[in-house]
Amino acid sequence: MTTDYSTVTETWGLAASPEQVTMQYARYKTAGDLAEGKRLLEIGSGAGMGIEYLRGRAAVAVGGDYTMSLVREAHTHVPEALLARFDAQHLPFADRSFDVVLMLEMIYYIPDLDQALRECSRVLDAGGTLLISVPNRERVDFNPSPFAVGYLTAGELAATLDRNGFAATVYGGFPIETGASRDSALAPLRRIAVRYHLIPKSMRAKALLKRVLYGPLPRLGAMREGSAEYPALVELDPSRGPHRGYKTIYAIGKKKS
Repeated sequence: MTTDYSTVTETWGLAASPEQVTMQYARYKTAGDLAEGKRLLEIGSGAGMGIEYLRGRAAVAVGGDYTMSLVREAHTHVPEALLARFDAQHLPFADRSFDVVLMLEMIYYIPDLDQALRECSRVLDAGGTLLISVPNRERVDFNPSPFAVGYLTAGELAATLDRNGFAATVYGGFPIETGASRDSALAPLRRIAVRYHLIPKSMRAKALLKRVLYGPLPRLGAMREGSAEYPALVELDPSRGPHRGYKTIYAIGKKKS
């Protein structure tokens, strides 16, 4: 049976918290900086909200997703984009076709991550770059996504990349705030919700809950350069975890020769 990931994917027009919008921008800004003037592949591009931005920065940008309805939605909003339906574990591209590969907020859905990373290495040219972003499983109030098969810590992510042909640098993104902040005020509620499985499963249901907590919300849409500011990524030592102080983990893997 084919899993439909559309219910757990950010889609066009979805109400989102300001931080959610900023996190989305941060992922694609980081990706765009790596892909300037290069050949890029985004695996798990979902509804395609980043593909137009990436097309403006990369020499060539190709996107694709496992769920066909998401590929169709992306094509509706960005009809000029190069999009396809494919499985991350079996990429339909020739060896050394790309310089940069993106796996943003999606590796935890892949049954055989080692196989997927070997495929990334195969389609990357010599010296190519792989960018991965994941929620930080080590944060106190971590909440797993439905359909997820597993989450890696910073150390596990670095080790997994290493054994599949990548030299990894790992970063923490979006520090968890303390003191008189919205993070601190909502943290006890979030911990209770996570503990008792009260957080909704679908993205749309989560959006309704966020409206209660935050009031009127912005809507997700196409990325625009300079549309948000976000804290700088902080390089982490993967061997010295746990790294509980960050909401997001990024890994930049350089293909080994």
